Amino acid sequence: MKREFTINIILLVIINLLIKPAYIFGVDARIQNLVGIESYGMYFDYFNFVFLFQFLNDPGLQNWNAQHVPKNREQVGTNLRNLLSIKLIFGLLFTSITLISSFFVGYDNQMMMLFLCLNMILSTLFIFLRGTIAGLGHYRVDSFLSVLDKALMIVILGYLAWISSYQTRFEISALIYGQGLAYLIACIVAGVFLYKNVKWKSNAFTFKYLLDVLKWSAPYILILIFMTSYNRLDGVMLGRMIDDNSYQAGVYATAYRFYDAANMIGYLFAALLLPMFAANMNDHKTLHTLKEIGLRFVVLSAAMIVLSIVFYGENMLAILFDEFTPEFVVVLRLLILSYFMVAVAYIYGTMLVACGKVRYLNYLFGIGLLLNILLNLFLIPNYMAVGAAVATLITQTVVLAGQIFLVKKEIKIGTSINEILKIFAFGAISTVLFYVLNISLALHWTVVLSISILICLLLSFILKIVDKQEIFQLLRREK
Repeated sequence: MKREFTINIILLVIINLLIKPAYIFGVDARIQNLVGIESYGMYFDYFNFVFLFQFLNDPGLQNWNAQHVPKNREQVGTNLRNLLSIKLIFGLLFTSITLISSFFVGYDNQMMMLFLCLNMILSTLFIFLRGTIAGLGHYRVDSFLSVLDKALMIVILGYLAWISSYQTRFEISALIYGQGLAYLIACIVAGVFLYKNVKWKSNAFTFKYLLDVLKWSAPYILILIFMTSYNRLDGVMLGRMIDDNSYQAGVYATAYRFYDAANMIGYLFAALLLPMFAANMNDHKTLHTLKEIGLRFVVLSAAMIVLSIVFYGENMLAILFDEFTPEFVVVLRLLILSYFMVAVAYIYGTMLVACGKVRYLNYLFGIGLLLNILLNLFLIPNYMAVGAAVATLITQTVVLAGQIFLVKKEIKIGTSINEILKIFAFGAISTVLFYVLNISLALHWTVVLSISILICLLLSFILKIVDKQEIFQLLRREK
């Protein structure tokens, strides 16, 4: 299990670092430049509003299925067909309620709202299918599928935004249609793989089965509501509270793009860890080992991302976007610090979900949501996008501290003082190295950044953030 986890983490990181940043910064950023910051800010506002109703689209089924399949692989052929029927029912409910709510809130482009809802349905269906594939033990297939949707978007939207004559009159609606087509193709590919690798069994869909599944997945619904709300409310509140033609929402969206790109790495760790935690929930030693490996990989990757953007984020903005001000840089740095908290929290939150400690997570996320709303109500009118970023950083820090406490209290798995000191030393020394090299080397910033990363990677081996013995195990058979 340890060897399999390490192999797939490396595989996941490599292929996702190649594909997903290429889409976010090569295609999505290009589209923002083509349509303008206000138009993209409007899209960001609409998208986040749709995301607030995600709990209706997927009422806990995704999380429940991801931890249920590894423990009940023989039942997948019986349950999957019915679960897909349930997803269809709730997809229709999600679309209806979202459209009605958006009309009363004051969103006037209902066609954009409709297609965003359809994209959300396809996106969650793809993740659901991937979760089933990972739960069946096809971890490496899931690793490659994890970039399929974005690879398709690079081909479809990249052509429209960079090559075709349409780029001169590009509209934000093309982004939405292109995303939908990519999600549809990705779902078909994942569906075909499952069709060929699952022993399907006929089982009539009944209303009782629907109620049973909702009962099983109910604890995960509140998690989704709370997490979605305090992660997505910032964009909606910026768009609704400030009358500036969505400019501040566009500023926040520009910085959020970096946060979102980095967050994909953290989410990948969680997606891979969830079925592994669930399959070993009664093996305390294996849980502890998986947590330690996951934490070290997360700290290493997150620290490199955070330091790169804190010291060189302004240079990146200058390359990617036609227009930006110092305000963009401040928001970017605050959000990327928030990402570090989120990345580490993925390890602890995933363990709590896998071990069934969902009720405690709901309490914690409820506190996080309330805190986030109160902070935004005060900070957004006074500090606009910067205020929303500060609210995010404070909220994510509090939620991370709460999850670490819950894992220690409820699962009896903590982090040793030695491990904490090692991680702290790595972070402190890496920060000093980035700073010293930034002010002392008279080279192009990309060269200095590359040197900084390489030295910090070497430091990670010295401090055993990455243990060379674990790397050597990849070349041997697992004992």
